[in-house]
Amino acid sequence: MSTINTNPINVNYPVPGVNNNSQGFRDNFASIVTNLNAAGTEITDLQNKVVVKQALIGTTINNDMANTLISNASTRSFRATTYNLGNAIAGTVLVNVSLADVQYGTVAANTTINFGSWAPSGTQSNVQLNLSISNNLSTISFPANVVLSPDTGATTLEHYSNIGGNLAVTVPNGVSQLNYLISTTDCGNTLYISPINRPRISTQVQQRLVPPTGLPGDVNGDVAVSPSVNQLTITTTNAADYFSTSDTTQLYTDQPIVFTGTSFEANITSGTTYYVKTISANTYFTVATTVGGANVNLAGGTGVMYANPASYVYVATDTYNATACVTSVTNTFSSGNLITLSGNLSSLTSAVNAPIVFTANMGGLVSNTVYYIKTVNSPNITVSQSRTNGVAGSTVALSSNTVATSATYYVGNDIWKRIQLSNW
Repeated sequence: MSTINTNPINVNYPVPGVNNNSQGFRDNFASIVTNLNAAGTEITDLQNKVVVKQALIGTTINNDMANTLISNASTRSFRATTYNLGNAIAGTVLVNVSLADVQYGTVAANTTINFGSWAPSGTQSNVQLNLSISNNLSTISFPANVVLSPDTGATTLEHYSNIGGNLAVTVPNGVSQLNYLISTTDCGNTLYISPINRPRISTQVQQRLVPPTGLPGDVNGDVAVSPSVNQLTITTTNAADYFSTSDTTQLYTDQPIVFTGTSFEANITSGTTYYVKTISANTYFTVATTVGGANVNLAGGTGVMYANPASYVYVATDTYNATACVTSVTNTFSSGNLITLSGNLSSLTSAVNAPIVFTANMGGLVSNTVYYIKTVNSPNITVSQSRTNGVAGSTVALSSNTVATSATYYVGNDIWKRIQLSNW
């Protein structure tokens, strides 16, 4: 309540036509001064405490509510403040929560994130971290007061790990953005973390092209399904052991395949699993009864039946840590089915059975398809398009070609720390 009181001021003084005592003037002036001083004090107090739309004259705007309760209010079009943590975050980074509700930056190397300036205990304080990723090999670590518990969700984060009692996450393959919400109700002594733009580990089934090598960034618990494959319609078989169809681009050597419908081929049983043996001219293929086995001898016939290539679910059971070695391909040879490499061959002798991917079609090799190194006689190799229990399968037949391309082979821990499930 205001302390301004105008009651002592005699508004009828001085009285006209009367010799008035000067004391009345002094009393009125004293009351006016007292009330002006009171008004000045109250206006200064308002200037220091009120919420304003713009800065008052001679002041800098500061609407810091200092944890004051605002209740029973309707709001509209409120915005969150933002703060840039940096374009190449690495090492230890302090997130000062008081600077902004949403803080963002780009992670360029291993980063440890600490927090400060949380709201007082008894209130919930939140900060959103929007982290762009420029280095997918980075590990992002959080302080020990982030609670590691399935109940609070930290241990269900995608690519979670416990490093010395602290939460750490690595970057999933192909991911360039990780957003988290960090919250506390006790001034930062206990922190809770939730993912915003990524699933938790129990639901992180991704649809992606999944080569049998797995991918850099895969960790224990990652699940991925490959895009669905098309059912093939078979209209003709012949005594050269070939099945005729419209398109075989999705087939590869030793791929499981099941025939359905009424079989018009005497030597093929519907519902039995066979394995693709050879592929010719994108419209013909042969099959074997075992991986790397001989062609099934076909009697030849016409009609309609269906071939169902395998699609896969990949479940990572360990962390992918293979080393990628980039090399050049100079030639392929039909004689011996050899591939000649050049350049980075330092790890080639230890790469038998390792996966290798070529960047362009060459001599019967298909780009961006995973093969496995079968034999090494540096700088020459042969490759397979399947691998069972870590051992490469049958050698891929090649034609001679001198069109240069490049390849990447992977040495280390890859798909054989994973489970491969087939579905037809």
